[in-house]
Amino acid sequence: MMRLKKLTRDLAREGILPYLVSSLPNIEYLTGFKGSYGTLLIARKGPFFISDSRYEEYAKKILPRGVEFVLQKDGLPNAIREVLEKTADRALYLEEHSLTLGAYYALKDGLAKVKLLRGGDAVNALRVVKDPGEIELLREAAAITDRCVEHLAGFVKPGLTEWEVATEIEDFYRGAGCRGSSFSTIVASGAGSSMPHYDTSMEKTIEEGDALLIDMGCHFRGYNSDLTRTFFMGWIDEEMRRIYGIVREAQEAALEAVRPGVTAGKLDSIARGIIAKNGFGEAFGHSLGHGIGIDVHEVPAIRAKSPFRLKKNTVITIEPGIYIPGIGGVRIEDMVLVTEAGREVLTHFTKDIVVIH
Repeated sequence: MMRLKKLTRDLAREGILPYLVSSLPNIEYLTGFKGSYGTLLIARKGPFFISDSRYEEYAKKILPRGVEFVLQKDGLPNAIREVLEKTADRALYLEEHSLTLGAYYALKDGLAKVKLLRGGDAVNALRVVKDPGEIELLREAAAITDRCVEHLAGFVKPGLTEWEVATEIEDFYRGAGCRGSSFSTIVASGAGSSMPHYDTSMEKTIEEGDALLIDMGCHFRGYNSDLTRTFFMGWIDEEMRRIYGIVREAQEAALEAVRPGVTAGKLDSIARGIIAKNGFGEAFGHSLGHGIGIDVHEVPAIRAKSPFRLKKNTVITIEPGIYIPGIGGVRIEDMVLVTEAGREVLTHFTKDIVVIH
């Protein structure tokens, strides 16, 4: 309820009430509702949660005190109209982040007498700064992932398929009390590791001499982790050793620069500059990182030229990489909490070169 009250104050100050929250992760953040269908309308007269009969009993049990449940009987626009008639509002501000074009036109057609206005992304902005409970859940999710990658270092061997490794990760997480993985685990071996978002193969076998890039995370009590390490099977050649050293230098330099007030663009430029200086600028194409919390990818994006200034208690990832098509790639990723004085790295598995024999 504290989150809802703060959001309502912020929206009232900006003059954008009533406000329609359509993003399910944002609704979960504000109310605890974890279902697959619901809409939250925040008005001066209070918040109204709209859903259908599937969630009526559940929602009434878990919604914070003061949130009124509205049963949707004849389509969402009609339910919204009933609320707006109750609150005497003739305009509605829409959350922009997650509203599809189809949903927008359904509201426009069904609320012909209501002025629909752009409402920005106030909830996402609020979620940037984590509260102490969120930080503890993220810290525990990171610790579980550290334990999982430690387990993998003893489990992985030539002859296993990429899929078998991904399955082992999923089993470990579930055994540790997680819902499962935060995202579809990336297990990329050999030349496949040159593709940042590689599609883990059910058939491809991990072989001696492969680089093995594993991007993994767990979903623990509503919050996510994200960690990448690159192993080497049997041996590592000198060029890959050099590439690994450059990526590690770039990643650690960016981590060292994390503090309140630094821009996301500055962090990206630090890592990207080191990689470019060593002749691999074209081999690092993606952004440096992202926020993480209820969603595995959330605000802020740690990307080139971003003016976003980090805030205390923001949690982000730092994940530079170098990718050589047809040969392989290296990425190193950690989660980091922005603290009052600087940063706390939440993932701790070694970044020394690990050769698995």
